[in-house]
Amino acid sequence: MCRGPGVTAMQTYDWDAREVALDTGLLERVRLARLMFSDRLCQSCERPDPKLIEQLRSEAVYQMAEFLFSMKAYGIVSVEDLERFAEIHNDYIVSLTRDRAKLARLGLTEERALAAMFTADTKPRLLQNWADRPGAIDQSNLARFLVTIMSTETCRKVVIDLELGGFVARQRSAYGTILVWSKGRIEDLFGQMLRDLRRDVEGLSNS
Repeated sequence: MCRGPGVTAMQTYDWDAREVALDTGLLERVRLARLMFSDRLCQSCERPDPKLIEQLRSEAVYQMAEFLFSMKAYGIVSVEDLERFAEIHNDYIVSLTRDRAKLARLGLTEERALAAMFTADTKPRLLQNWADRPGAIDQSNLARFLVTIMSTETCRKVVIDLELGGFVARQRSAYGTILVWSKGRIEDLFGQMLRDLRRDVEGLSNS
């Protein structure tokens, strides 16, 4: 087993038959919830192209949906909210650069991680875009927020797929960059998946 410095050993899994049955029951519900999200997303797609539908079922699209949902769920509405979010992101990146083992597990180099920080050059543009059009984020800045889960190129491809499907809009900004903002449907679909899953698990716990 590969274990980096400072990482404690995992607890031994309890293979008690009743516990395992409950665990696998949860696994089935989580898997079904994600399948239902993909199905609903594809059903809502404005362009029923087979190749696009296949791409909308990707893990990267799911991760983008989770990010967009989280921003709305955590109440990131004002420019001040976004600035705090960017500061939290920067703090996290700094913490990663101090943990080389975790950085390696995420498949990131220190150079790439530092490039994802919001600096005196990039942060003002992030905030100004949001002030001009609430909810709009420069595509390159969106990739900065998502650096630990997808590459810049994957982010770009996902945004294009979601635009083709009618879930986000893209527009060139006054700075010559591409602005991206959600139309709101993908957050609703992701939220409904979580709501259904939570109620299903609560029902399982109460039974």
